[in-house]
Amino acid sequence: MHKYLVAILIYFISASSLLANDFSGEWKVIKVIHSDSYFGEIKYPKSFKIFKKNGSLTGHYKDQYNYENQFDLVALINNGQELLLLNCCGTKHPESWAPLHKVKIVDGKLHAIVVTNRIEFEWMAERIINK
Repeated sequence: MHKYLVAILIYFISASSLLANDFSGEWKVIKVIHSDSYFGEIKYPKSFKIFKKNGSLTGHYKDQYNYENQFDLVALINNGQELLLLNCCGTKHPESWAPLHKVKIVDGKLHAIVVTNRIEFEWMAERIINK
């Protein structure tokens, strides 16, 4: 009986670490959905890499204006099924809300909702497979 409990525990531990690892890799944004009120002021990734460094995730991105930089990975949430990303760039005004990218894997692709003081837009990315 103990063998089965240990096997089940190992399965769930490895499955949860696989969920967190699903975000690692190179990604290319394939679609951006803007609202009617969006003015294009918030930067979003055009392509990026997410990788483990010192036991935690970090990332490097290129935005729609070809600006490259690191971004902060705020947290893995929802048992490792969602990732919160915060752009490294500041806002134009201290009163503005910094954009937060709430990311989830849906059908093998990343789907993000970008939030400031409201939902601004969405983007989707697919994994780049290096051959």
